[in-house]
Amino acid sequence: GGLTFIDLRDHTGLVQLVFNPARSGTAQRVAERARLEWVLRVEGTVGRRPAGNENPNLPTGEIEVTVDGCEVLAQAEAMPMGVADDTLAEERVRLQYRYLDLRRPRMQHNLRARHRFVKTLRDVGDELGFTEIETPTMIPSTPEGARDFIVPSRLWPGHVWALPQSPQLYKQLSMVGGFDRYLQIARCWRDEDLRADRQFEFTQLDLEMSFVDEEDIFEVLETMISRAWEAAFGMLLPTPWPRLPYEEAMRRYGSDKPDTRFGHEL
Repeated sequence: GGLTFIDLRDHTGLVQLVFNPARSGTAQRVAERARLEWVLRVEGTVGRRPAGNENPNLPTGEIEVTVDGCEVLAQAEAMPMGVADDTLAEERVRLQYRYLDLRRPRMQHNLRARHRFVKTLRDVGDELGFTEIETPTMIPSTPEGARDFIVPSRLWPGHVWALPQSPQLYKQLSMVGGFDRYLQIARCWRDEDLRADRQFEFTQLDLEMSFVDEEDIFEVLETMISRAWEAAFGMLLPTPWPRLPYEEAMRRYGSDKPDTRFGHEL
């Protein structure tokens, strides 16, 4: 006969629902049989939580929804894994039930941050005069640094295409065609050994410019990435970025991509 509380989650966040049998006995009965990850539709009144019951760990921690009506849109079976960030599920289970893993706040944050990052790259590129051009993803095999993924044709026996390792040739042709600045968020494929920073399939920011020198390239990349980083993570990267000539890097660190955070010089 007392109050029932449920945390309701959607893509914008989480809010606390309050079910009072004195206000709606029907809604209360729905709340009592609801289980984890059921999909509910509610009607009610948004109000402040009683003093002392606020939750400072939630953006909505000062409010709650007192429910007048509640409807079950979909039920859920017993969950094979939790959807909290501290889930104990093994990686194998998380990948098998990826659609559940994507409900975790960390995964939601990562994908939305990636969206803001890529969107800002496009927006800044447009401001800087770039034209986004989609290049073919089935091309003649032109081996580069790695092996191609080969795609055979069902209708043309003996004919094959390759998935591009990069849009290199096509972006250069776009320069010949009169597009001085080309941009693409390009999907690329490379049939090579897997490592932490090497995958079969990956996405890259792909640019090409005509009539520029290296200083122009530095300025464009610093502007695009700094603004995208701020949009995605709320952190400002001051420009210009520190520079380390190749000869100095090899002399001081013995590597052309040193980790300079720790001062481990030769």
